[in-house]
Amino acid sequence: MVLKVELAQIRPKLGDIEFNLSKHVEIIETSSADCVVFPELSLSGYVLRDLVYEVYRDLKKASQKIADKAKCAIFGTIDEVMPGVLRNSAGVAIEGKLDFVYKFFLPTYGLFEERRYFQPGNPLKDLKVFSYRGFKFGVAICEDAWHPEPIEALALLGAEVVFIPSASPMRRLSTRLAIEDQWEALLKAHSIMHGIWSAFVNAVGSQEEEYFWGGSMIVNPLGVVIARAQKFEEARLTSLIDREDIRRARYFSSFRDHNRDFHRAMWNI
Repeated sequence: MVLKVELAQIRPKLGDIEFNLSKHVEIIETSSADCVVFPELSLSGYVLRDLVYEVYRDLKKASQKIADKAKCAIFGTIDEVMPGVLRNSAGVAIEGKLDFVYKFFLPTYGLFEERRYFQPGNPLKDLKVFSYRGFKFGVAICEDAWHPEPIEALALLGAEVVFIPSASPMRRLSTRLAIEDQWEALLKAHSIMHGIWSAFVNAVGSQEEEYFWGGSMIVNPLGVVIARAQKFEEARLTSLIDREDIRRARYFSSFRDHNRDFHRAMWNI
């Protein structure tokens, strides 16, 4: 069984919901893929700061418009979970139905200040695995992939593919981009340990003082990068995801040997 996915590495305009929505709809309508995936906060841009409070209502309407157009799409937005309480979210639109995935780990260091604006998701309530065209997939938003638990939990819940919408800014540019090497290492580790496909889609372009580098990539269950978008410009990266690769990887892996006692031991730390 094969799923065709497209990673839409776009440059959102900060706070311009109508422009960003138009770009999303155009890509969805012209895509040949089964499922289209956009970066973190792709409908609004990432470096919003207090703009968060001005745009989140418009994002709800825009999210539904995407759901009305898409066979399957994953995109970055903001969800108001109760009056005045906002979460950094991924909208998951499947054949007209809209659901949300929430970010669990909110970076609040260096340039990042997500805790100032957002509430984290609750793993006991908000872990979700979706089904489309016979595939099960999960979504882990950016920083969540830098921690072992979210993707481990999604894999144990049955996710065969984990999509990772991100807004990763550029750091330490030399002969190689250090953050690109780090993301590649993370994706390979998640794929190898859990026997899953990992698909990272990053924003690109400048927002305020930050520059997002792109470099979206897809890693197969053996830890091989099978598709990679260019850096520093918009791109549409399309690839096939094959379930047989998951089977072959898990025949000779320790994924089946999950030991929950380690998690119980960590409760006392």
